[in-house]
Amino acid sequence: MMKKKLAVISTACLLILASDPVSSYATPDSSSDVLDQPTSVTNEDVKAIFDSLYQEGYSLGEEDGYAEKKFEQFDQTTGLDKSSEEFTWFMMGYTVGYKKGQQQKEEELKTEQENEMAAGEEEGYQQGILDYKHATIQSEIDPFPSKSSDWNKGYVQGYKKAISLMDLSVKAKKEGYDQGLENDSMSVPSMYDDEDVTRQAFTEGFETAQAEVLNQQKKQFEKQGYVQGYHDLSLEVPAEAEGELQTAFEQGYEKGQKQKQKDVKADGYDSAFTYQTYRAPKSLQDKPELVKWYKAGFYSNKDVKSLQQKAYKDGWKLGKEMSVPKKYKQNKAAVAMYKKYFEQGQKKQDKTVSHILLGSGIVLTLVALITLWRLRRRKNEETTLDS
Repeated sequence: MMKKKLAVISTACLLILASDPVSSYATPDSSSDVLDQPTSVTNEDVKAIFDSLYQEGYSLGEEDGYAEKKFEQFDQTTGLDKSSEEFTWFMMGYTVGYKKGQQQKEEELKTEQENEMAAGEEEGYQQGILDYKHATIQSEIDPFPSKSSDWNKGYVQGYKKAISLMDLSVKAKKEGYDQGLENDSMSVPSMYDDEDVTRQAFTEGFETAQAEVLNQQKKQFEKQGYVQGYHDLSLEVPAEAEGELQTAFEQGYEKGQKQKQKDVKADGYDSAFTYQTYRAPKSLQDKPELVKWYKAGFYSNKDVKSLQQKAYKDGWKLGKEMSVPKKYKQNKAAVAMYKKYFEQGQKKQDKTVSHILLGSGIVLTLVALITLWRLRRRKNEETTLDS
């Protein structure tokens, strides 16, 4: 009798598991005679019995489904205390619970696999970026024995994604740079806008080009301002020079003015070698500010007298060659003054020698020889000065 009951239970289980548990789920009504209940049993009583049996089966089925082991919770006594219809309700709950347990297990495994792949992909991506920057890209990626297969799969995907994006970012940066040279507003193409790496590369290229364009414009406006300031013109900033460009123009103007003042002062300094007394040049008569600098340069020259004295003494000494001090060799006015006073010294020397030799009878011969010698030396010195 026991074996017959178990056979019936097994057959019923297989039929229920093979059927759609949802369509089979039906709350029993009071007309059921399977429960062998007295006629006084209400619909609520029948539903309570059904819910209890269904929930019992559901709990066992959910546990077995999660473990993926059918009827793991069953034993030889399962169902013996239930009528055929009660057992049907029990198995309906078991079937639904079993599938629910299976689904929960699958979802947990899927989530775990996704998490593993995501972790591996992130690490592979970061390593790919580093290898690209250091030019140590791996053509073959060895798996990590301590990691799961899903993690290793994600690592490879992340690494390859990084290399691909870095290749694309190089192209993006070049296109961004080209766009920055031609346009003031940036427009990132859709192929670069989806990823942070490529979008940032495009932006970096664009901003680099924009900075170069701005620097070039600043140099141009600074040069224009310099010319305007050097020629002592009134400051007039071009209408197109705004912001940093205006600042560059004004800085150039100031530099031009300062250089002009420096050059005018140097001209005044040099003029002291030529003129004994101060005289303002006609070209500066209507520019009082520059006249002030020219005059300051003239009176700042404290070297005139010492250089005159040296030149005169060098010329007076017999056999002394013209030798402009190194400090003044590049100053044409100083060289001209030195030459002038050197020759005055030589003339004085000629007179002195003539007086000494006047009574010796050979004065004419010596003077002629000395004159010839000086002419030749002077010619050589002029050649040397010109060079």
